Amino acid sequence: MEAEAGSIMACLRQVRDPRRREGRRYNLPGLIGMLLLAAVNGEASLRGMWLWGQGAWDEIAEPLDLWGTPGPPAYGTVWGLLAGIDADELGRALCGEERVSEETGCSIDGKVLRGSKRGVTAALEVVTAAGHSCRAILGQQSVTGGDQVAATVALLQGMALAGKVVSMDAGLLDRVTVKTIEEKGGPISAP
Repeated sequence: MEAEAGSIMACLRQVRDPRRREGRRYNLPGLIGMLLLAAVNGEASLRGMWLWGQGAWDEIAEPLDLWGTPGPPAYGTVWGLLAGIDADELGRALCGEERVSEETGCSIDGKVLRGSKRGVTAALEVVTAAGHSCRAILGQQSVTGGDQVAATVALLQGMALAGKVVSMDAGLLDRVTVKTIEEKGGPISAP
C-alpha cells in the first residue's frame, strides 16, 4: 500500500529501521503508526499502546500495511524497536525540519521515565527540549550519573539557539547552562 505524500505514514518511511533485515517481519511505519493511533485513543504507556494494538489489530492491520503478518507483534518486538530508533530522526520525520527551524523558543526539562527500570538496571533519565510553537520534541539527551545539568549543556550544544528563547526548570539553571545559551546566540535577560 502506497502512503499518500505528506501523510504521517509517508513521513515515517523516512525513519531508518534499526533492526537487522532478518528481524523485520512488521514494517516500521506500520508499528509506529499503531502506537500513534493508540496514543490518540488515550493510551499513555507503551504496554497500554501495545494492548490497544492487540485489540484493534483486525481494524488497523490493513490500513497500516501490516496485513501480511501472522498477527499482532509481541510486546518485546515493539519495545525493542523503540529502544533502537533514533529519537531525533523520528522527531524530525514527524515534525518536519522546516518547522523545527522556525521555532521561536523551547522549554527544557529533566525527567525519569516511568516504567523504564528493569531489574537492577536504573530507570532511564533524560533531558528534553520541547518546541513552543511546533509542540514537538526538538531534542533529547540521556542523563548519565544523575547529572542533568551536563546533559542539558550537551543537548543545548546540538541545537540552533540564535534569537530563540530558552526556558527551563530552575534545577537546570546553572552558570554553564547560561553560558552555553549565550555562546549559541540565545537571548539572555536578567530578572
